[in-house]
Amino acid sequence: MASERGFENQLLRDGVVDESRLARARDEAAGKGLTLTECLLALGFATEDDIYRSLASFCEFRFVQPSKMQVPETMAEAAPARYASHYRFVPIEERNGTLVIALTDPLNTHLLDDIRMVLKRRIEPTVTTPKELQQTLKQLYGVGADTVERIISDNEAAGYAVSLDGAVTGSDLGDVQIDASVIKFTNELMAEAINTSATDIHIEPFEDILRVRYRIDGILHQVPVPASIRGFHAAIVSRVKIMANLNIAERRLPQDGKILAKLGEEQFDLRVSILPTPHGETVNVRVLNRGSMFMSLEELGFMGPELRQFLKFVENPHGMILVTGPTGSGKTTTLYAALAKLNKIDRKVITVEDPIEYQLKGITQMQVQEQVGFNFGRALRSMLRHDPDIMLVGEIRDYETAEMAIRSSLTGHLVFSTLHTNDAAGAVTRLTDMGVEPFLISSTMIASIAQRLVRRVCKHCAEPVEATPERLASVERTEADIPEGAVFLKGVGCEHCRYTGYRGRLAIYEILPFTREIKTMTVERRSSADIKQVARRQGMKTLREAGWDRVCEGATTFEEILRVTAESEAESALEVQDAPVPV
Repeated sequence: MASERGFENQLLRDGVVDESRLARARDEAAGKGLTLTECLLALGFATEDDIYRSLASFCEFRFVQPSKMQVPETMAEAAPARYASHYRFVPIEERNGTLVIALTDPLNTHLLDDIRMVLKRRIEPTVTTPKELQQTLKQLYGVGADTVERIISDNEAAGYAVSLDGAVTGSDLGDVQIDASVIKFTNELMAEAINTSATDIHIEPFEDILRVRYRIDGILHQVPVPASIRGFHAAIVSRVKIMANLNIAERRLPQDGKILAKLGEEQFDLRVSILPTPHGETVNVRVLNRGSMFMSLEELGFMGPELRQFLKFVENPHGMILVTGPTGSGKTTTLYAALAKLNKIDRKVITVEDPIEYQLKGITQMQVQEQVGFNFGRALRSMLRHDPDIMLVGEIRDYETAEMAIRSSLTGHLVFSTLHTNDAAGAVTRLTDMGVEPFLISSTMIASIAQRLVRRVCKHCAEPVEATPERLASVERTEADIPEGAVFLKGVGCEHCRYTGYRGRLAIYEILPFTREIKTMTVERRSSADIKQVARRQGMKTLREAGWDRVCEGATTFEEILRVTAESEAESALEVQDAPVPV
């Protein structure tokens, strides 16, 4: 009690809280069975950094932030992961034979004695915040390191050895009791992905390592995991298969499945895909948050003129609207947002998808089942018998699907679909390559919309950046192109954005309306470069030009626009070079 009272006085001396707020937090803590620190944070009376700085001062220890230090990787050998996780500390450096550790509870003298006893060496305690401690534990030891160490320890005690390929050897041929720990590790891996807003989890076996990566905001990041996890690869894959209701005995063929998961109050759809490789099965898990899917067109990135133009397109009673772009560019999300606008009681909406990514209330959704012959073409023929007003085809992949989609739009239906092309004008070339007659394309197309996702500048660490001639030239702009009131920002990196400078994504669009002139050019089989040139003359903004608008708003950066649009701009330049000279 004396130490707690002394800590409270230290908080007052440091100006972290005043007497009235401290008294209220003390009462809340007593009534709810919480610590004073927990109540101060919950009530918003102080920040973690301020509280733990005062705690360090009171204990006469250093306050440290390991994430801003160069903690050597060798520190992981100074203390086993199971001890560091159990006693809630992390080793950060060695000094003259003394191990310097960071912890969050320096007032607990028994804890310090226990750490000295299990490590059997001198320690120097320092103070850090719980967030810093958790982050450094994962960075130093890897996700689930204590679980992996416990698996190895338990099996060694039972007389088993785990080899590199996951095979178990020992004098007894009984089952190895690793099930509960493997379940725990797999859950930790998925929970960590969800907490970091990852969209994909990649578990990839190689000859001597198991690599785990998360895709966050479209970029892959390697996840630190213990090196010893390679020996449990087969067990982890089996656990994922059980969760996804797949065949755990089949290791020679690809398999796809689905996991329904819940973390806190949020529900997630985890789409599992497993592929066989020479070193074992590789796993990809697509993470879909049911709650965050339903974004409006405005939230996706449609601005004033673009939004009005798009809403005008979807008011058409029949015709076809295509959204183009590479895999993972948000095409389906845009179409869902459009359907949400159109989903009214007087309209029948049917979709056919592979797979159904999100459940939409009030809309009939079907999933392609290729193994029983239920493909896009067959689904479209069946859909027409249900008298729909609006139809969504997940993707046009072949001539049969393209022809059925176009004929559906000709017979009085509004059809939405996606296509894999680099720009909006490329949709015409792609459809004709599939064998669709140009006059059918001309008769049905309302618009083709190319889409990309760019990373948003992190709001927490955004700083103004100068629009240098080099930066402007990278996006084909000069100082004369800078609009009045433009704000250029760049994230310097902070804990909110994992020190990348970006947090979240938004879409940029290249919208090509099929005007009378564009339709005529389609029938004449003109190149996509010619079509794009005419569309730009009619007012179409390219992806890079749309991205430039977002840079001027401070929403994204020069580097991000260059990264995302480089391929489409380069391809357009080649098409212009190769295009025949109009006679």
